[in-house]
Amino acid sequence: MKPSANVDLRRRIEQVGELPTLPHVVQKLASMIGRPNVSAEEIGALIEKDQVLSAKVLRLANSPFYGFPSRIASVAHAVVVLGLSVVKGLTLCATAFDMMKNAGMNDLWRHSLGVAITAHILGAKAGMKNPEEVFVGGLLHDIGKVVLYVKWPDVGQQITAARKDGSRSLMETEQELFAVTHADVGGWLATAWHLPTTLREPILHHHMPSAAQDAKLQTAIVHVADVLVKGLACGNPGDDLIPPLSRQAWDLVGLDAQSLAQSLAQAAEEFQTIDDYL
Repeated sequence: MKPSANVDLRRRIEQVGELPTLPHVVQKLASMIGRPNVSAEEIGALIEKDQVLSAKVLRLANSPFYGFPSRIASVAHAVVVLGLSVVKGLTLCATAFDMMKNAGMNDLWRHSLGVAITAHILGAKAGMKNPEEVFVGGLLHDIGKVVLYVKWPDVGQQITAARKDGSRSLMETEQELFAVTHADVGGWLATAWHLPTTLREPILHHHMPSAAQDAKLQTAIVHVADVLVKGLACGNPGDDLIPPLSRQAWDLVGLDAQSLAQSLAQAAEEFQTIDDYL
């Protein structure tokens, strides 16, 4: 492996303007968020300029995964109910879904949605004030794979070819070939897209939750959800091997046997609705 490979790959990834799937509305959204006193109505009006994207955001916001008793009728209402970070994340999720669907990666979207559902359940059980945030973190946790395998197919092809015998995990192969993993790529994108730490760290550290600094609980929840969903065979993230579970993350989430059984049963029930969002 050439020492410059990591630098070269990172340079390619950081050229976010090359990503055709990053809508203009999201770029404007990122700059708007930094303004003081920006209103939910302004955010809603911006997103609603893209009718297709707006419809997808509202579809996710009104999904049974959130369970709000009344319908969220506008993006502005979604901002008020879910929070700005969550709505921005859902906007990116809708974009990521288009990337996956256009590339024939429906199984990855199904897995990501399964992780989001499970993370939301675990977050609620852990007493999080805003479990919607880990729902978005679950949806976006594998966004780095989309870039590696869709935007730069030459990179994805090398990784796929090196894993033909199935003896190594995806992470191990990525690290060996490029000294960069899909989690690293996702973290770089999260930084470039100005996502908050509570979303960036779960994306970056979902395989190594102990590395999280400021979003330890959110990262632990997404990690545990990822492992559980892989074990439940909901979708396929591109790796047949179940990743190791961090005991530290497990302890932080605080699941006992009864809570685990309840969470798995609830997740399995909600998985039945996933195809409605494909």
